[in-house]
Amino acid sequence: MIGQEIIEISDFLAIKSPNESAFHPINRDFLKPYLQQIFNLDRNSFLLYNIESTSALYSDYLMLSLPELWEDITVNDLIEIINNFKNTLSYCSLISFAYKFVEVNIMKLVLELPSLTKETRKEIRSYIENQYNTFLKSETDFFFFEEGAIGVTNDEWMYIKQKLLLDNRVEPALQNLEDLENYVQSEICV
Repeated sequence: MIGQEIIEISDFLAIKSPNESAFHPINRDFLKPYLQQIFNLDRNSFLLYNIESTSALYSDYLMLSLPELWEDITVNDLIEIINNFKNTLSYCSLISFAYKFVEVNIMKLVLELPSLTKETRKEIRSYIENQYNTFLKSETDFFFFEEGAIGVTNDEWMYIKQKLLLDNRVEPALQNLEDLENYVQSEICV
């Protein structure tokens, strides 16, 4: 169960950031006054609530702005979060975020979870098959990192990537579209 404090701070940030953040929808500079409060919350519940209750764009940039929440996250933590999803889009959002920004592939991990219904698995596969071309960082994403628009660097995420890759349930993200397309068609959407 997600605590009231998580709901209150998360909703407050989501409402306030569009008008006050210098980068849309949210960035690290906007979050600075709230960092300690966020870091005192239960990390998994905070991530779960924000992935489930906000748009994928917002939750991506919120998570991207808070690499500290991911520094000691484990694959078991990710599974705990995923097993509490109620919304199919949440699975898709996390798969995309992990692939694009953390540069780890959790597609098989998610699709092989026994908690998924056949229908949910089918919807996730359909999403991957139709959206995999958005899973790689764009020139704009690299520009945002380089220019400091988000308030964190890509390098901060590489440590998290390396740590997660120590678990064999996670694979490194492929770095070109052709390889990713072949993977999706032969491994995921068969």
